[in-house]
Amino acid sequence: MTTVTMVLGLPPPHSDSNETLSTLPDPRSPLTSPEISRSNSTSPHHPELSNEVAALSNKLIHAINHQTDLDDTLNATRHELEAAQDRVRRLEPLVKDHQSLVANGILVRQSDVEAELLRLRTTLADERRLRVNVENQKKGIEQELETLTTALFEEANEVDQLSFVIEHGG
Repeated sequence: MTTVTMVLGLPPPHSDSNETLSTLPDPRSPLTSPEISRSNSTSPHHPELSNEVAALSNKLIHAINHQTDLDDTLNATRHELEAAQDRVRRLEPLVKDHQSLVANGILVRQSDVEAELLRLRTTLADERRLRVNVENQKKGIEQELETLTTALFEEANEVDQLSFVIEHGG
């Protein structure tokens, strides 16, 4: 930042940005040298006019310094904006690629995957329960079939023995 130097014999400008622009000099900062202030005076009959000119000069210096600060801030902000726009330009193709991958189903949201996994686990648990029930029913049917087969063979043996006895005169 460039700074405007002080005029000889004038009080330093205040850095308080809330300062009002008054034409009255600050009573806390008297002129440094009465000799210099008399030499800057345009008329010995109007010293208050000279003081007012000095105060206005200080305010002008303060305004120029403030304008320089604003210019510096504006330049820094423009630089930041250009850097941000450059970053946006570099990231836009990546975003388009990512959106394309999502749209084509190559990339999916984790919440969607977790929901699908939960659904599949629930289905698997249901299928396992059904399988256990079917296997129990199958065992019951096999046992009943074995029992019926045994009973049938026993009856067949009894009929065979009875026919043997009837045939051989028994």
